Amino acid sequence: MMDDFFSRLPHTLPLRDAERALDLAADHKEETGASRRDQARVDAVKEIVLAEITRKYDFYEKLFAAVFAERSEVTKKFFKIIDRGIKEKDNELVLAGLSSLSEVVSSSPLSHMRALKKL
Repeated sequence: MMDDFFSRLPHTLPLRDAERALDLAADHKEETGASRRDQARVDAVKEIVLAEITRKYDFYEKLFAAVFAERSEVTKKFFKIIDRGIKEKDNELVLAGLSSLSEVVSSSPLSHMRALKKL
């Protein structure tokens, strides 16, 4: 099939057509190189952005794990105080434990997200 195509071409090409074909080939090569450079830049930026997202994700994951673990420990301690107050029939101790527990569970560790977004 290719032989058929080439056999139909003239044996000599006008110089103008040959120059145009070479110019087109050079332009194509230049465009291909520019496209590869652009793609390399895009890939580099993508890697930087992904690394930043991963860094922030790791930070937030560790931060929230620590915050919620601390809140869990504090909550357990207040329940122990409440239990002790019930066991000792000390209403003031029960109320103090309940009040403190209420403060802890009503405040959200996520309320400071605006400050974290700036990191």
